[in-house]
Amino acid sequence: MKGRAYAAMACVSCAVLIYEIAITRILSVVLWYHFAFLSVSLAMLALGAPGVWFTIRKPTATTLENVLVVGGLALPASTVVLFAGSEHVGRETTAQLLLVIACVLAPLMFLGAAVCLMLMRAEGREIGRMYAADLLGATVGAFLVVPLLRVVPTPHLVAGVGLLPLVGAALVARPLRAGIAGALVLACLLVPGPLVLRVAKSDEPKDLLFTKWTPTARVTIFGIPKMRAFGWGMGSKYEGEPIDQLWIEQDASAGTPITRLEGSPHELGHLLFDVTSAGYQARKPDRVCVIGAGGGRDVLTALASGATDVDAVELNGAVVDALSGPFRAFSGDVYHLPGVHAVVGEGRSFLTRSRGEYDFIQVSLVDTWAATAAGAYALSESYLYTVEALRLYLRKTSPTGVVSISRWIAGDGQFEIARLAQVARAALAAEGITDAPDHVALMSAGRIGTFLISRTPWAAPKLASLDAIAAERGFVRRPTASLMAGDVAAYERDGLDMSPSTDDRPFFFQMVSVLGGAKEGASLSINERSVVLLRKLLVVMAALNVLFFFVPLALKKQKRPPFGQGAYFSCIGIAFMLVELPSAQRFVLYLGHPSFATTVVLTCLLLGAGVGSFVASRASDAAIRMHMMILPVAVVLLDVVVGSLFAATLGQSFAVRVALTAVTLVPIGYLMGVPLPAGMSAFPEEHKPWFWAMNGAASVFAGVMSLALTMQLGFVKATLVGALLYAAAFVQMRRAVPA
Repeated sequence: MKGRAYAAMACVSCAVLIYEIAITRILSVVLWYHFAFLSVSLAMLALGAPGVWFTIRKPTATTLENVLVVGGLALPASTVVLFAGSEHVGRETTAQLLLVIACVLAPLMFLGAAVCLMLMRAEGREIGRMYAADLLGATVGAFLVVPLLRVVPTPHLVAGVGLLPLVGAALVARPLRAGIAGALVLACLLVPGPLVLRVAKSDEPKDLLFTKWTPTARVTIFGIPKMRAFGWGMGSKYEGEPIDQLWIEQDASAGTPITRLEGSPHELGHLLFDVTSAGYQARKPDRVCVIGAGGGRDVLTALASGATDVDAVELNGAVVDALSGPFRAFSGDVYHLPGVHAVVGEGRSFLTRSRGEYDFIQVSLVDTWAATAAGAYALSESYLYTVEALRLYLRKTSPTGVVSISRWIAGDGQFEIARLAQVARAALAAEGITDAPDHVALMSAGRIGTFLISRTPWAAPKLASLDAIAAERGFVRRPTASLMAGDVAAYERDGLDMSPSTDDRPFFFQMVSVLGGAKEGASLSINERSVVLLRKLLVVMAALNVLFFFVPLALKKQKRPPFGQGAYFSCIGIAFMLVELPSAQRFVLYLGHPSFATTVVLTCLLLGAGVGSFVASRASDAAIRMHMMILPVAVVLLDVVVGSLFAATLGQSFAVRVALTAVTLVPIGYLMGVPLPAGMSAFPEEHKPWFWAMNGAASVFAGVMSLALTMQLGFVKATLVGALLYAAAFVQMRRAVPA
């Protein structure tokens, strides 16, 4: 029977992990990607809160079967309710946010209750083996979620994962009841309609030409009225005829046009009137790298400008497949035109391994506004706009090559160019270039500014050439000296952070301090307002913590464990999240894709933690204390080693980098798996539900707090806070259980 209980625990944990990550894909479409990390905190809330319930009221013999069956049914039911309810509530409203929280939290509460019950039933050191089953089940979920997202539409995966807790119910209770519930879940998956998302965060046409859910984003393609050619920043001299275009979007927000190509790219004269193309006209390129190729517009611009060798890098392979498959005739198969090489991956990772030098590297308004399969664990676009990124771009260009980066210069995103100027100044200084303004030219049109950065100064003849291009196209060449001077005091007085973003703090778009200082208003873009949202969610999650964990205990007096014992479980709950979440984010750059980082990092940490938990169930007290003493030191060493590891091996093959990631993270995960079962075994048995609740409450808050800390302090310092909390837990253990 114990073997069946372990298998049931693994099934439930696998379901929770898959759901927790897959639901972020839906939240990113229904709301914005800033809400993606909410799923992690809600999952931690659902896993911990039942500990409070079972402290107040003991479960009955049938409680486990009930929560498993209802939890399995609640996963598809809540998805259907979320989709149907979103059609009747206003978008981006409090009602919609509450609907999302309710629909995500409800099924997780039942699954969390099942996990808590199975842990409570484990006696003595058997809890270590049960917790190991919990972690190893989550490991399987982490390993499978991205491959599943590639072949199963996300809504169907979110609903279908309800079959796993029903398998658990069949293992530990009555198979007939679980089988009937399983038939209902399968019926929901097979019936057309209930799992079709009809409402997104932005208006979409009713008749989409193409829709595909992927681990990176939900890709949609639809037609737009025949109109003047689209441009991010069209010059005032442009007077063009209407052309045929389609529109491709990721997660109903980040969109680019697909231009009909029937002849040669040289015939598309409108492309050269967009300010994003200014650099091509200043220095004619031969070899080009386009990062964020999207609908292929920048690739066509490169070819129209005379480039003969173009590397088109796109993070979402579904975009390349769509333009090369069903829309091949319309797009002219832009990703496979003569001289074009399609690359599916993260831009910096590709550039690090690419050979030779480029005449032109283009990064035009690449920000997806989409939560990848990494969900709360990674915001993929941020690594493109750091000091280290720009240094890489400069090193990958020829001496006279140009790095072209286009961002908003007016409207809601008006501060992006100002911050980009600070990134460019810092990167050029790090490359030994002290006269930074002489190496940067700034062209603008409409609300878009394009930085043209080169290792060779922009001499007077070249500036005159830019002026001629500006006059011909209707652009404006702006002075760069004052912008590059580094005087950001005026912005700081308004509460905006204009410091250069780095790989340790890669949040280029988040210019508002988490600690406050900037007023919420129209001058802040969606990305900047996300930090204001983060502050609100910190309050919301704190309120939910109080409501689900502490109010029930206050209403019914219960015997509580000593403060030190509760603090122990709070410390290890927060510390685990402060190591796990920043690690997943940091390894995006190393592994080349957010989806890969999610799969590999979580699999390594959870696998190691599962093994560590199992060992803790058999180890002596002295061995457990030794493990816990080593843990904070190991976390500090992880911080020290990761940077050197990336620098030395980023150019290695993917298989080698995965192996090195495992060698680095599995031992850390192994040590992180020891504290919880060790504490459960060492402290009084009667308080186990309370301990589980304290650990869950801390993890809930840490899910949001970890993002806030990394944005404010950086990954290294946030992880060091985790190391300090593990050290504090070790001290609490020594005090409570002397050697």
